[in-house]
Amino acid sequence: MKKFNNRPNPEHHINGKTIWESRSVAVVGVVLGIWESNVYVLLEKRSDIIMDSPGKWCLPCGYLDWDETAQEGLKREIYEETGLDIDTMEDDMVFENKQPFLVNTDPSENRQNITLSYINAFDFFKTGLPELKIMDLNETSELRWVSIEYLSNFDLAFNHQNTISKALAVLEEQ
Repeated sequence: MKKFNNRPNPEHHINGKTIWESRSVAVVGVVLGIWESNVYVLLEKRSDIIMDSPGKWCLPCGYLDWDETAQEGLKREIYEETGLDIDTMEDDMVFENKQPFLVNTDPSENRQNITLSYINAFDFFKTGLPELKIMDLNETSELRWVSIEYLSNFDLAFNHQNTISKALAVLEEQ
């Protein structure tokens, strides 16, 4: 298993609730795959037992841990949730933004998190879409490459439909 240089956020159990000590910064990965002239987005279905938006679909996302950069946190979250190691896929990469293309600081959304969204786009014309692997059944119940044309059939959490739309607009400008 790949190792990361992070220290998990401490958790506290108070009055039956789990409270996380965190920096309140979340990272979101819009992972796009181009294959056979179609654009696919990597989605995960949240488990039915997870606290936020159980049973809904979302992009790979999560909180930064102590002592890690946003890029490190993004790569860690994608790997922990899907089994994809972005660092080993560089030959197929056609677009990567090192700075977030979208920063959400709206205090009315998802516990006042600051959310940094990034794009990683790959052309899988040689290999096909990579296999996905659920790493934690307590967090994720299903993983899927979804063709952009069928995205409206999925109930997305965290306003990720908007995030995907903005990511596609950024790519069109390139």
